[in-house]
Amino acid sequence: MSPAPVDVVREAPVPFALLDGIAHVTETDLVGWRHFSEQPFWLALEAAAQAAALHQRWLTDFDAHAFLLSLGTCRWSEQPLTGRMELRARLLGQTAGAAAYDVQLSLPDTLALSLPVHVGLRPYDDTFRRDKLQERYRALFRQLYAHSVR
Repeated sequence: MSPAPVDVVREAPVPFALLDGIAHVTETDLVGWRHFSEQPFWLALEAAAQAAALHQRWLTDFDAHAFLLSLGTCRWSEQPLTGRMELRARLLGQTAGAAAYDVQLSLPDTLALSLPVHVGLRPYDDTFRRDKLQERYRALFRQLYAHSVR
């Protein structure tokens, strides 16, 4: 049985940044979180992709465009998400153009979910312009890291 279609435009939060904060970042991982309130599971998948891509941007000092290549299979929850979810993006391997991550998703009182995430990386160009994107992602990172509880 296939899941019901998702109306991404109506269900997506604005702005479409799905991390509420970054608690920790190193060369090999990024730990962030998101507060969910009766929201669909696909938002957790998008948050996982955003965490991995933001880690790639941070590793390049925001000097390259990072984008989702693929998500691995995972168990899709039919229950709405509620609570603070921790997202731990751990870098497994890196080439010049792609990176593999294991992103652990965990809510209090539930089993953690492991999600394979692959992120592409490429230089800025006429489509993905440095003058539009570099400072946007730097500012987003600063804002998310400022919300961390250290």
